[in-house]
Amino acid sequence: MSIFAVCAIAVVTAVLALMLRTQSPHSAMLLSVAAGVLIIRSLFKNLPETLSGISAVLSEGGVDTANITILLKVMGICFVTEFTCDCVTEAGLLSLSTNISFAGKLLVLFTAMPLFNSIISVINTLGGG
Repeated sequence: MSIFAVCAIAVVTAVLALMLRTQSPHSAMLLSVAAGVLIIRSLFKNLPETLSGISAVLSEGGVDTANITILLKVMGICFVTEFTCDCVTEAGLLSLSTNISFAGKLLVLFTAMPLFNSIISVINTLGGG
């Protein structure tokens, strides 16, 4: 899906949601969440090809794929957390959105810990420690 299609879906959804909001706020929120899921789902169709391309380039370059896997997981956590926070904020539950954001940050930290350990060990090796 091109960026033009994504933007067109978003603009049409926004207009429809604004019209629905006065009569049925719940329907407006469900419409916007459904449009977001539709956009994300359509973008994930290209994900396997992209990941295999990245994997091929990294294997040719001799890059450790474990570190790249960690980075991709962290990116996924960030995307899902941001989407969820936006949906929950739109529903008017700001404190829940803040808690989800905090949980996402902790999950990023936990997931990236092996990468931090690798970086620290490289620094210690270079520093003679």
